[in-house]
Amino acid sequence: MEILGMVMGGGGGSESTTSNSYIVTDYIQSQAILEDLPKELDLQTIFNREASDFLFSMGTDLPIEDQLSYWNGMVDVSFDATSSVIYVDVRSFRPTDSVVIAEAILERSEILVNKLSEANRRQSVRYAEEALARAEARLKAIRKQMLAYRQETQEVDPEANAEIAAEMIAGLDRERASHEAEKATLMSYLDEDSPRIRMLDQQIAALQGEIASVRKRLGTGGTGSDEAGDRRNNLSLRLADYSELAVEEEFAQQLYVTSLASLEKARQEADNKSLYLATFIRPTLSEEAQYPSRFLYSLAVFLMLAGLWSVVVLLYYNVRDRT
Repeated sequence: MEILGMVMGGGGGSESTTSNSYIVTDYIQSQAILEDLPKELDLQTIFNREASDFLFSMGTDLPIEDQLSYWNGMVDVSFDATSSVIYVDVRSFRPTDSVVIAEAILERSEILVNKLSEANRRQSVRYAEEALARAEARLKAIRKQMLAYRQETQEVDPEANAEIAAEMIAGLDRERASHEAEKATLMSYLDEDSPRIRMLDQQIAALQGEIASVRKRLGTGGTGSDEAGDRRNNLSLRLADYSELAVEEEFAQQLYVTSLASLEKARQEADNKSLYLATFIRPTLSEEAQYPSRFLYSLAVFLMLAGLWSVVVLLYYNVRDRT
């Protein structure tokens, strides 16, 4: 007989550890482990070492259900929920075979735990990865729209152009106000038809025309006669389109950053919840056979023979008395 002790652990809490421990326990007692054990282990040979022992040998050409029943008779699994310890008792005809089987059980159990851990990790980060993929696709789409807008309008930043236009209007308006103030001062002692006054009037009119032209370009663009070109030539419309795209791009950027942080957090939490299987009792060679118990089996045989002898004696006396 060989005893194997394993501890299930992980960062998912005691309930998660207990649940996964029962999964390992059920796996060791299931048909799956018989199918997963390496072919070179050759359970048919191991469990038929003593061909004459028809009571305990497995036999040959058994269906998988009978093989599983025999396996569970030779491999006992128990789980202590308090300590999260899984105990595995392996019995065979040779101590070396018990060690080999126990090592194989440990190896397959570790593979199962690694698969469970990886599955839990993938499930934990899957939703975060999907959210990040959606945020990334949205950000790429809005950036493509922004690039198409800039290629169409030949403007990098309409807001900057609007600020320049506003500053230009303010400068022209200040210059016009200065000329009007100068004209008002000169009108106190010059005639309206004087060359100086006429020159100021011309300058004021030119400034007003330039201001009107800039305001027109800022507000309606061009002459306003071509409706198809209004959005391309109208700074206000272009500014509205750009502002909408800029807001969407900023929101998409923030959403992408948030999704990236959420994915990193999900990965950290998944790493903290990783499962592991620690072996604190390694399989070792038994020095003395423990099964079957010679004393118990001898006693059982003696009792059976004694019972049979009693029945024979009773039958003998019963027959004798009748005759």
